Amino acid sequence: MRADSLIESRRCRDFGQSSRLEWLDTNGCGGYMMGTVAGVRTRRYHALLNAPESAGLGMQVWLSALEDAVELEGERYELATHYYPGTLSPRGYERLSEFRLAPYPCWLYSFGESTLAKEVMLIEDRAAVLVRYCCSEDARLTLRPFLAGRPQHQLLRAESRAGWETHSERGYLRFTRGTSQLHFRGDFGSVALVPDWYRSFQYPLDYQRGLDYEEDLWTPGVAEVELRADTWAYFVCSLGEDPGALDPLELMGAIEAKEKRFPPPHSLEEQLANAAEHFIFEQGGRKSVIAGYPWFTDWGRDTFISLPGLMLARGRQEEAARTIDSFVRLRRGGLIPNRITDDGATAEYNSIDGTLWLVIAVWQWLEEGGDREHFEDELYEPLREMMERLVVGTEYGIYCDGRDGLLVAGSAETQLTWMDARVKGRPVTPRHGKAVEINALWYNALRLMTDWARSRGDYEAEGRFGGLANRAIAGFTGLFWNEAANCLYDVVREGYRDGAIRPNQLFALSLPYPMVIRSKGEAILRTVEEHLLTANGLRTLSPGDAGFEPRFEGGPERRDGAYHQGTVWPWLFGPYGRACLKVRGQNLGEKQRLRELLEGFAGRALDSGCLGQIGEVYDGREPQREGGTPAQAWSVAEVLWLLSRELAG
Repeated sequence: MRADSLIESRRCRDFGQSSRLEWLDTNGCGGYMMGTVAGVRTRRYHALLNAPESAGLGMQVWLSALEDAVELEGERYELATHYYPGTLSPRGYERLSEFRLAPYPCWLYSFGESTLAKEVMLIEDRAAVLVRYCCSEDARLTLRPFLAGRPQHQLLRAESRAGWETHSERGYLRFTRGTSQLHFRGDFGSVALVPDWYRSFQYPLDYQRGLDYEEDLWTPGVAEVELRADTWAYFVCSLGEDPGALDPLELMGAIEAKEKRFPPPHSLEEQLANAAEHFIFEQGGRKSVIAGYPWFTDWGRDTFISLPGLMLARGRQEEAARTIDSFVRLRRGGLIPNRITDDGATAEYNSIDGTLWLVIAVWQWLEEGGDREHFEDELYEPLREMMERLVVGTEYGIYCDGRDGLLVAGSAETQLTWMDARVKGRPVTPRHGKAVEINALWYNALRLMTDWARSRGDYEAEGRFGGLANRAIAGFTGLFWNEAANCLYDVVREGYRDGAIRPNQLFALSLPYPMVIRSKGEAILRTVEEHLLTANGLRTLSPGDAGFEPRFEGGPERRDGAYHQGTVWPWLFGPYGRACLKVRGQNLGEKQRLRELLEGFAGRALDSGCLGQIGEVYDGREPQREGGTPAQAWSVAEVLWLLSRELAG
């Protein structure tokens, strides 16, 4: 068997460790499942089947858990673990001898000289989970499913929902509530239907995040399975249509499809490539990227920052083109969606940089062999239209200042950049006006549009965009240099220049067309390295700033207050690494330094938190605990792109 992310017995049975180590599996069409090595659910999102009921609907938790146990030579051994008030019951983790993420979660339990393997996986392109068990001896397995059927961000109370109507046949159970149906097919010998509510399951990570953390779950009863020595017994739970009787060939095909999607990794880059695969999905004809698991959907900004690492670094040009097309079709007034909301259908447009990152991603796609004919026929005109709309002005106070060619956005009440946290309706990090990375992106988008217009023979557009680019670089040079700090101002607006030392200035160095001369670039890098660089990414604010928040912890308001006020983000390794290579050149010493930094970080990250993944954020000061989403697309994508492309060789 493969041994990706192997967790040995000592760590498995150390509940303090194994309850914090998470795993993730996805099905490629928007569904996911998640849990811990210990088997205990510590978040509301931990479940064996999370999926939208159909395209355009929000994520729902369906099969929350299986409480399983095995009877062997007259003894009963519990495999599951749950948190209840003041106790853990049962304590199946105490029997764990091994966990593997290879390429789907696998647990190995020991009972004296006997062993039992349990594997779970989502079936590709279906809202269905496959669970299978194999024991070294003849044994009896009991399975008690717990059903939720709730929006993933909410919790369930017994008094708030009726149970499910149950239909039972040999080897088949159907549960119906309203229009929702769950189908269970398996090697069941007998089923004892005793519907009941189990109360007060607790989720300690939700408690730590300042959220409700207790819920009730409905169970229909218990199914029994006779296990034959060294023979797999199968169980499938599917949402929607009945899949019919289990076909052994189909089951093996599902397992082979999963193994093909996640091949054995032989290097750090291949581990990161497997991590990247989880974020790409197709639903309702749209190809896109989940920004982070478990609680983000697809975001325009995150998608196009991530696209080079998730797709282009892995030779997925056609999927990249489909992702670009899906957002271009949703454009409105020069803007692409900031995000598709939790209902899976509604687009929000409150972002200044989504369109600009789209332009950069199109350039990168073309550089990596993207279809030039498709660009000419399908993308050039929409991109030109969106850029022209930004020039004259659009929603959220976004427009080009004719005096200096720079892009202006927002008001004191809006947050349109990636530093978008709000507390009590007010921006934590007000960045309205002319933000440094927005104008670096704007200048680069203008230069790229100028190049594309020239190659197309669109000389009117070439002159217009080229003239604006020249004005923007001159305006930027005059406004943004902070002589006192030897770096760039973060935001400039009428009568105000924000001297906070933040990582946003790196984009003036890292994009295809840098905006400062090399000597100033080196000064910027030194300032960033002194104040912001850590082993896990870059801080969002210097520790010397009065507004610095060292810890990302507590309830929603406290976490949002720290989100961009010192919290460390791994995805910023991307612009930092590219800035270093552009300013300091492609010398072997600099490449080796960056590679050692990234390999050290990625090695630690992939073996902690969510196994095989990189999380969203870390504390701004030691010990730099991980926080935010345990699996974040742009964290994986930026590290993968640098290691596999710009630092390769």
